[in-house]
Amino acid sequence: MKSIFDKCKFGDFTLKSRIIRTGLWESQQCDLDAIYNRYEKIASSSVGLITSELYSIYPKDKFTEHSFKMDNLNFMTMARKVAEICHSYDVPILGQVEFIKFNRGIDLDIPVNELTVEDIRKIQSDIISAAQQLQFAGFDGIQLSVGNNFFLSKFINPYYNQRDDEYGGNVFNRMRMVLELIKVMKDNLDFHVSCKVNTFDERKDGFDSKESLEACKLLEKVGVDSIQVTRPLSPLYFTKKLSGEGELVDYSTQLIDLVDVPVIVGGGFENMLHMNELLNSTNIEFMSMYRSFVAEGDFLSNWKAHGEGRSRCLKCNNCYRTKTSTCYHFD
Repeated sequence: MKSIFDKCKFGDFTLKSRIIRTGLWESQQCDLDAIYNRYEKIASSSVGLITSELYSIYPKDKFTEHSFKMDNLNFMTMARKVAEICHSYDVPILGQVEFIKFNRGIDLDIPVNELTVEDIRKIQSDIISAAQQLQFAGFDGIQLSVGNNFFLSKFINPYYNQRDDEYGGNVFNRMRMVLELIKVMKDNLDFHVSCKVNTFDERKDGFDSKESLEACKLLEKVGVDSIQVTRPLSPLYFTKKLSGEGELVDYSTQLIDLVDVPVIVGGGFENMLHMNELLNSTNIEFMSMYRSFVAEGDFLSNWKAHGEGRSRCLKCNNCYRTKTSTCYHFD
């Protein structure tokens, strides 16, 4: 019988559990000790792997206020200490690098279709530089979002991308910028590269599940080490009244059969017994959790000690809506 607390292989990593902690917003940029205490709780709790909060590579990006800027003078100090904390508990950590707007000098928020090839090269080089910075800080890898509503997900989405050059048209062409970027990183850095990918997009003529599966196979081909399945505005799908877990599970079981890299499945998981049931009734091996860690950083310790448990997260989504790394109810 499989359990979320199985020791298991995840690419080149050996994990202490099948649970991947996913970060999002950072509201404590000015309190490094609070950040260190949060990571201490999470890393000591039998989590398998940690994905950091968003790290912003562009100072004028939409979410800069709610993320740690990589050009911040304190970034390397913070990143090195966070990596040190995670490694002291034998937990690998990936740095989550995202952006939602690309600015060209005084021209702000350049649409996908108006990017020049020079702009594309700039984005690629900026992300590669971010990966080098994370590696220097001691991180084990990087996670890119080719999902949710971040810029790279828009670039590969036919709803946004109507380019008529080699970066538009079919799935391969729309994925070309990401594929080129990842190939350079894998050829030059000894670094785990993970990608978040949307199962589909709800917009008419948007990214559908067939294209998503094709995109994931292309990612594997250029060397991506793991894939995390997500959806646009993901936390909003997993409230008390609305659950998108079934669709994510159905898609993920298809994807797992198509690729030979670890696939991480989210879905608002909150109940250990239910999660173990999924592990033993499907081909799913790894599960991600976000809001539960905001509500209680070390809840996995109690789950492991008692052999069962349910997250105390109320799924109010206040942490998501107000873009905070702390819980309104329990912090």
